[in-house]
Amino acid sequence: MSFYEEIEKSVDILKKGKSLLYPTDTVWGLGCDAFNVEAINKICKIKNRSFSKSMILLVESMDRLHQLVGKITDFTRQIIVDNIAKKNKPITIVYDHVNQIASNLLSEDNTLAIRLTYDPFCVCLIQNLDRPIISTSANLSGFSSPKSFSEISPSILSQIDYAVNFRRKEIANHRCSSIIKIVSDQVKILRM
Repeated sequence: MSFYEEIEKSVDILKKGKSLLYPTDTVWGLGCDAFNVEAINKICKIKNRSFSKSMILLVESMDRLHQLVGKITDFTRQIIVDNIAKKNKPITIVYDHVNQIASNLLSEDNTLAIRLTYDPFCVCLIQNLDRPIISTSANLSGFSSPKSFSEISPSILSQIDYAVNFRRKEIANHRCSSIIKIVSDQVKILRM
């Protein structure tokens, strides 16, 4: 299938509330529609992960980020813009106030980790779905994140609804994104 055929198939899967295994700007990710509570629960079951542990949300634009978190500070915006321009290791930012999101995505302290992705496949996928998507590494809870499609556990592969047939031979440059929280224009590093 071509790039656009894979996007079309993936969007159809996500709209039906199903799970998707897809390449991201870090490692292969398990994802679903970020507004579908049942689909999010299914991702937790596939990973054998606690339902109380939050996941990362991917957005493709500053506009969609604003829809979810409202106005962001110039300091936060500059961090995002600089990181994307320099193509550094992707950064996920933990936000305190999130609008219109499935309750099972929020952590115990009502925060949510969101990454503005610049990965072409993810950007096109989110644009065509017209909703943010879940992104969690395609590994069983407690095990290492796979750096390539060939490292994904057979247990994961047997439970997902669709695996994107694109970029399967690539090896990830980053095993995960950095996770930060910004408080009063101060950066707190949660995961490097």
